[in-house]
Amino acid sequence: MAEPQNKLDVVADFSYESENPDYNRAYKQWRRTNKAPYMYRYSGNPNEITYVDGNAVPSRDAALTERTALTHCATLIGLGLLAYLVCELVGGTLLVGILRLCGAEVGLDFLSLSVRGEQWAVTAVRVGINVMKYLLPAVLLLRLGKLPRRAAVPVRLCGFPETVIAVGAAAGIAGIYTLTAQDAGVNLAQEIFSVPSRTGVMAYGLFDVLAVSALSELLLRGSVLPLLRQFGDSFAIGMTAAAGFLFPNSLPDRISELLIGLASGYLLLRSGSFLKCVLLRAICSALCYARIILIYATGRFPAWQYAMLLLSFGAILCLFYVRLRKEHIRLKNRDTQLSEARKFITITQCVTVLPWAGLSFLLMLFQVFF
Repeated sequence: MAEPQNKLDVVADFSYESENPDYNRAYKQWRRTNKAPYMYRYSGNPNEITYVDGNAVPSRDAALTERTALTHCATLIGLGLLAYLVCELVGGTLLVGILRLCGAEVGLDFLSLSVRGEQWAVTAVRVGINVMKYLLPAVLLLRLGKLPRRAAVPVRLCGFPETVIAVGAAAGIAGIYTLTAQDAGVNLAQEIFSVPSRTGVMAYGLFDVLAVSALSELLLRGSVLPLLRQFGDSFAIGMTAAAGFLFPNSLPDRISELLIGLASGYLLLRSGSFLKCVLLRAICSALCYARIILIYATGRFPAWQYAMLLLSFGAILCLFYVRLRKEHIRLKNRDTQLSEARKFITITQCVTVLPWAGLSFLLMLFQVFF
């Protein structure tokens, strides 16, 4: 029997084109075997019709199937993002309350989300908040999404061109952050160099550069992005980066989070390696710490000079990557049955995403204008 014309299979037709063949196979197998309602699967002829009581009607609708799956997927992701927000806003208050009961002098500013008090207590609160707000939502999404490790956190040590672009993007983003966060740099430098124990500061700095980088990427690129990738690579990268932008933070940090999200999302889908995303964020974070020492502690560089140095270095590495990859830069999975606008409307109307987005946006307004 001949195959029907215009046969559409959204899983088989998807282009699994990363540099990691294990990741390509694992992601495709996950889409094939997972029976959850948020999986986008459609196989058939979208132009085929059936007859019911003499009336011709479409047998199935590929766009409706995609919209339904996206709604279920957004509901799941919204739960994870609400868990993040609760951990960020309530978790810090809870930890501060526990430490106060233990006699520690520590407090939390709800609007700025800054912690003040004894050094060990402040460090404990910051570590606890970071672990809770990233790890708990990530575990929730990984478990409910039934994401296997190879589809969520693919590992590939090789891939020199993607390592180059990771370092270049990190340097460029750190340069932009240096220009946009000069006041924050002064305040942070005063805070760091006024504490009595430099060992504690260095320990937390290493935790922030290494552990927080891995945990944040686990949530965004290891959990949210794989779920959304079914609906197009560009859509998944953009929405995941937008989610990071709306996370409670200062405006310069939000801008950096958006840029890191775009670069890390591309790196994950191009290289097929979660490690490249962690590398990018860790280097960017380390360079932001380095600016405190070079600009505010030693006075070796003006802020603009350090920023231009990073931007120039980043641009050179990015151009080198383009030269290495040439024709293998563009991600092919850009279009599905729904338009980008329709997918955006669908995900933002979800009953769990809408309250998260609303609360995050209001908090952003408070942090920017007050």
